[in-house]
Formats: sequence, structure tokens, C-alpha cells
Amino acid sequence: YVDDGTMIDSHALVGACAQVGKNVHLSAASQLGGVLEPISANPVIIEDNVFIGGNCGIYEGVIVEQNAIIAAGVIITAGTPIFDSLNNQFLTKDKNGSLHIPQGAVVIPGTRRMKSNDEFSIYCPIIIKYRDEKSDRSVTLEDALR
Repeated sequence: YVDDGTMIDSHALVGACAQVGKNVHLSAASQLGGVLEPISANPVIIEDNVFIGGNCGIYEGVIVEQNAIIAAGVIITAGTPIFDSLNNQFLTKDKNGSLHIPQGAVVIPGTRRMKSNDEFSIYCPIIIKYRDEKSDRSVTLEDALR
């Protein structure tokens, strides 16, 4: 399902059972995973007014709450560790197994040291801030394109 006012750029993919709200911008080459099986799997849900940058992947069990900004290149699954740098904590799945990206969160690609070997890092997106006037200005071009 894709709601009114949503823009889907070139080579972007909306998978089966994904739900996309109003006024979402899905940038070029980004993917929203679809879930057909197993029947108990959680869909991808993108709430209203979300901006998803180019080459992103958002897959099974992720809920991106309204007004969030997902920077280019971010890959998220329900099992992806995401660090909220403002609240100094990792996001965790809810009781249904879905991972919620909080309302207004600005998420960028990042890494963290491995617990078992600090010589290596693993992928870990980071919430660097919550949407404000400056981040609103960075996505205003899309309003003109609508």
C-alpha cells in the first residue's frame, strides 16, 4: 500500500505487503522489503512524512515512525542494532518483534566496535538528532517537486 503524495524515485522498490504513508519520499535505488511468508512475519511500515535517502534498505519488521529521516545508504532490519546517541541507548524490538525508528529521528550509517574483538567494527546505524528546522530545510526541495 502506498498512500497519497508519496514520491518513489527511479529504481526504488516497494515490496509486497509494505505499507507506505502519506508524503513519503523514497529516494533512488532504495528498497522497502516485502513479507509474504511466513504469515507471522512483520511487514515494513513507513509512516507519514518520512524521507528515505538513496540506496537505503528497510526490511522485514521495521516501522519508521512519522517525520523520520533515513540518510543515504542506511540498511535496517528488525535485528539491526541502532544506537540513539541522544539518549545513549540501543533501540530494541517491541513485544511483537518489530523495530521502531522513533518519530522525527535522523538516522545515518555508522559502526561500533565488536564486543568480542575491538580491532573490528560492525555496522550500526546511529540516530544523530531528532528533526528540527535545519533538517526540515534539507528536505524542502521535495515539497516543490510535489
